[in-house]
Amino acid sequence: METHVVKKYSNRKLYDTFTKKYVTLDVIAELLRSGDEVRVVDRNTGDDITAVTLSQILLDMERQRRSTIPEPLLVDMVKERGEQLISMLRSSLALPRQTLRRGVGTGAQALENRVDDVVATGLRNLNIASYDELAALQEKLDELTARVDELTRELHPPRTSRRSGTRG
Repeated sequence: METHVVKKYSNRKLYDTFTKKYVTLDVIAELLRSGDEVRVVDRNTGDDITAVTLSQILLDMERQRRSTIPEPLLVDMVKERGEQLISMLRSSLALPRQTLRRGVGTGAQALENRVDDVVATGLRNLNIASYDELAALQEKLDELTARVDELTRELHPPRTSRRSGTRG
């Protein structure tokens, strides 16, 4: 795994100081997918603009429909200025590098579990019930309905018809 420092020039060109070549956003995305670390800095100011560059990569992926970000989520992010979701994602995905490497090394299941946890946290932060929470609520509702039916039967037992005897 290599660490690539990419300098962004005012003419929007990106220069990888590790490979000593000009690169594109697609190349940066591929470096990240292959496990390399990438830092993008503004050549003039020295500011770290990695997050902005990654956002540009996501935008390009969405334009080409290679992204799996659902449109309703994007709409909500724009409506809420993305602050809640971005804050949640930043805190939830701020994993130590070793944990990430170990998760990838042990298989996709660990990463999938982490994504499930992040989504669940996001749903809770946005006050949206998860499937499991809805199922638990349905189960409670079924239990309460059964209990109400039972109490109703105890308080109002069905009337039995009595036969009147014959007088003799």
